[in-house]
Amino acid sequence: MNTSMKETKLLHEVKAAVLHVRDLPRMAAWYAKLLGMPLQPLDDEKPFYEFDMNNQVNLMLDDHRNKQGREKYPICMMRTTDIHRARAYAQENGISISQDVQLPHPGLAYLQIVDSESNEIMIVQSDWVNPNPVRPTAPDHPIQNRINSVVIPVAHLKRATEWYSKLLGQQIKPDRQDGGPIYWFDMQNGTGILLDDNRNNQDLAALPTFMLKASNIHEAFSFVRSSGVTIVRDVQFDHYFIIEDPEGNAVMICL
Repeated sequence: MNTSMKETKLLHEVKAAVLHVRDLPRMAAWYAKLLGMPLQPLDDEKPFYEFDMNNQVNLMLDDHRNKQGREKYPICMMRTTDIHRARAYAQENGISISQDVQLPHPGLAYLQIVDSESNEIMIVQSDWVNPNPVRPTAPDHPIQNRINSVVIPVAHLKRATEWYSKLLGQQIKPDRQDGGPIYWFDMQNGTGILLDDNRNNQDLAALPTFMLKASNIHEAFSFVRSSGVTIVRDVQFDHYFIIEDPEGNAVMICL
């Protein structure tokens, strides 16, 4: 990508974390239990199931039945108010567009781009707001229906930080560049973008691509352990742990 890429304010918010799954009904039921949310009827015509999270940054499970054969699928959606400006910006700055603008129906448009680390990112323009979002059965459930951050795995942290800084129109904050494995960007709706070079996760079979929030990390840990969930990283620094879903995807739970 052109290193002189112009700064933009096209993307302010994360819209969703996207998880590729093979068995959509099974995985929807599993995540409903994890989140303490009622499972809604699945539409056989839809390749996805979406959980309503409490700041309108949702968790979407997608079996991508209409995109079989792709090596990679989007790991998150970012919201734009102008899909055509976003497309023009990508073209002007040498960003690879892996799927050009799609207009499934009025009020919805999206495209997919490829970041500096070969991750697929979906950019979405949508006017729709769910007037009746589904909420957890119990408000004090140990794992909240909130995504703290989408986690983007990167091979080269400095390169990725510079790339996302320009894409998001945010200046790099030197105090966040402490030689560690991560850098993060704050977004308007409270769900951030965390870049992680995963130098400390080389033992994991899969890398987390989103964080779910817990109000008490030890209560959340006790809940998943008593529920028979596979734990791949015990509580670290009284702050987070990592679990594995039935299809082998890693999920981080954190404060």
